Amino acid sequence: MEVTNTPDAQSRLIPVSQVMEGFNYRRRYNPEKMASLRESIKAQGLIQPVVLRQLADDSFQLIAGGRRFKAVVAEFGPEAKIKAEVKVMTDAEATAAMLAENNEREDPSIIEDAEGASRMLGLCKGDREEAARRLGWSRAKLDRRLAVMNATQEVRDAYLNDKIMVGHVEILAALRKEVQERVIAALLKADRKVTVEELKAMAEVSLQSLNAAIFDRTECGSCQYNTGMQQAMFETSFSGSRCTNKECYQGKTEAELQARAKAMTETYQVVRIVRPGENATLEPLRADGSKGVGEAQAKACRTCGDFGACVSAVPDKLGLVYKDVCFNKTCNDEKVAANAKALKAEQDAANAAQEPTANPQSKEASLATIASAAKPKAGNSTTQPKKVVASAEPRGAVKEYRETIWRAVFKRAAEKLPVLQNRALLVTLALHRPSDMDRIASSGAIEKALGIKLKTETNTHALLTSILGLEQNALATALQHLAANVSSNAPISDVTGYLKALDIKIEQYWKLNETFLDILTKTEIDAVCSEIGLADAAGKHYDRLKNGPKKDFVKAMLAVEGFQYVGAVPALMSWGN
Repeated sequence: MEVTNTPDAQSRLIPVSQVMEGFNYRRRYNPEKMASLRESIKAQGLIQPVVLRQLADDSFQLIAGGRRFKAVVAEFGPEAKIKAEVKVMTDAEATAAMLAENNEREDPSIIEDAEGASRMLGLCKGDREEAARRLGWSRAKLDRRLAVMNATQEVRDAYLNDKIMVGHVEILAALRKEVQERVIAALLKADRKVTVEELKAMAEVSLQSLNAAIFDRTECGSCQYNTGMQQAMFETSFSGSRCTNKECYQGKTEAELQARAKAMTETYQVVRIVRPGENATLEPLRADGSKGVGEAQAKACRTCGDFGACVSAVPDKLGLVYKDVCFNKTCNDEKVAANAKALKAEQDAANAAQEPTANPQSKEASLATIASAAKPKAGNSTTQPKKVVASAEPRGAVKEYRETIWRAVFKRAAEKLPVLQNRALLVTLALHRPSDMDRIASSGAIEKALGIKLKTETNTHALLTSILGLEQNALATALQHLAANVSSNAPISDVTGYLKALDIKIEQYWKLNETFLDILTKTEIDAVCSEIGLADAAGKHYDRLKNGPKKDFVKAMLAVEGFQYVGAVPALMSWGN
């Protein structure tokens, strides 16, 4: 295999049979340009390599160069090898590279562009500014492309078949789907082509249907912009009630969307208004089914920083509220895949244990065969399925609180360590990362404990002289405090590593409290209470409290009679000991 090293990739000849397509959103290629490309490759070979990334199973995924790849396969068959640059890329980097390649090589349709943009937005967790930056687009271009994602399939097909223009698609995408279906059918049957401006004028009226409004319409009844007022005065008028004041209508709609979202901020970690094209940024959280993450993982996900609810701003679902949603689709997909793999492994193990013997001689022989099948075999992991450990990434405020607690617990515990453990910790700090030690905090703690003033701001001679003057017990006290004062800049992974190695239990230093619960949303509180048994201990009043004001919920959960709060630590606060 030919290999040429480049700064960020390797140029190789890769068998096309090892390359997986599907990542690229392009579905439509110009036949004439494809034929010309095939002739060029046949005559001159492939000059520009395709871009691949290697997958976990050692196969390759096509990122950029879809037309060249298809031309090579069509010209030379499935046994051919293709020149490729193999790069290490994240999903976001791969998506950006793919979109850039497609726009440079041959202009993709707006539909294909929109699908690629929607994928990037999902990888950026709904951050449109970040998605536009990664794509090298203006925010206006990104918004226009994402809006296209609300167009019906009939509208998309009409554009791909050159029966309507980009402007038609953008206008129709803003309409409710049932309206789109009626309008596109009329446009395709029309004797003449309706211009974009004509369609826009018609659409501006249909967009403001008061019957479909989600806001309080009390004031609209007597408004001069309500077309329903025209019916008593004119023979020809709009059917039903429509608003001709677009700015007012949209302003009230947006205010209602914001109000519905705000009403859930106390309950959920993330609350978003999901607009057209943003469907790739979220996934309903399910425990079971083909898109289930498993019961244990679903419970853990409720404490995750990406768990929440949304209000739809999509025309045909305007104002609808969706609860228990995961806003990290990539993570959700990984959890779904892990759960499916675990379930399959369990089923394979069960099937293997139930296989009958070829010629069973007795009941004892059958039982022995089943027992043998149930035992793990060398090189065979299917008989002993690996348990999937539930996990979740908490949001920023929760992480900040618990890291503060962990650092405080470490300091308190380290100050009381037996001499042997204290010295072992001190040696570890010095060998692993001396910068973890806080010089100022250590000297302050030592001075306070010994009632002396160390000359830390002078030269080493003066400082060591003052230390040499300490008695043995005073020096031991100094060492005890030296190991306990770790810098606030030390990585939290270092701190938790020390805590685990020293077998320090958080239960000895922390218990459920008001400060902690105040930081949490009601969904997080509910997950914590269910996990530690507090929900069951609260009894029949729990559901009422959970659905009431947060302050009452917190107060009640800290005063459940008979509940043992000491030792009841949720996984959210545990460092894994």
